[in-house]
Amino acid sequence: MDDKVKELLVKILENQTETNSQLKELTSRVQIIETKVENDLAYKIKALFDAREMQNDKSNTMIEALERIETKIEILQMETAHVRKVKRL
Repeated sequence: MDDKVKELLVKILENQTETNSQLKELTSRVQIIETKVENDLAYKIKALFDAREMQNDKSNTMIEALERIETKIEILQMETAHVRKVKRL
């Protein structure tokens, strides 16, 4: 019986050693995947930020153009009102 116990203990130790080895390999793979995901995520966030900045620049340009157009329309309305007033006289 003593030999059977020793055999079982040897098998348990071999299984434990194999399990530890597999766990180390799995941990290494997870770290590699984690690094890839972090890099990919950082790249995508940067791309989104850049796109947002470009959209903000375009929006600001359009707002400025609309303000200039609005000012010109107001001037034209005043001039038109003046011309109508002069015609009536």
